[in-house]
Amino acid sequence: MKAVYYLKILLSFLILAITAGPNQVAGGTIAKYAEEVRKKILMARSLPFQDCGSRYLILYLKISSCSEIPCTMYRGTTVHVDVIFDDDDNNTTFLKHEVQWILNSIKTDAHITPDPCEGDEECISTDNDGKSYWASVLVNSTLPTITGTMKWEAVNQYFQKVLCFKVPITIKSCQKCRQTEPTINVHI
Repeated sequence: MKAVYYLKILLSFLILAITAGPNQVAGGTIAKYAEEVRKKILMARSLPFQDCGSRYLILYLKISSCSEIPCTMYRGTTVHVDVIFDDDDNNTTFLKHEVQWILNSIKTDAHITPDPCEGDEECISTDNDGKSYWASVLVNSTLPTITGTMKWEAVNQYFQKVLCFKVPITIKSCQKCRQTEPTINVHI
């Protein structure tokens, strides 16, 4: 199914390249369409999510514990989140996050690191695919084993909401998944 989608994009790109006049090719029409195709391919590879009012286009989302929706998250673990977005060349270098678990209409704040994400933290960068950031969120061991939603919002240095997405989740217990506390040996 995805192969047909990619072939349609490629065919459209080739038709535009063939029918474009020499002035359009020289003016960057091909580069513009190539950029659009690149964005569509990134979005097709992304984990499905619901946008909840992003100012910037979210191109790609990856959550370490998630290969399908709803995302399975185990209590007591840390989940790594990667996002690629198009910031319209605004040179975003700061993101303050607010992550919430929404379980049975009850909102609980999640612990995220690093927060805020600033340029010196190396959690935000610019690469060939666009602007990207990563963060880790703790799946608190006191959360109930239930299905719900993870809501992720990020604001810039001016407190403008620039990214917002929701992902369906399932919280589960897992004895072997628990992070172990370091033991402290006391010598007397």
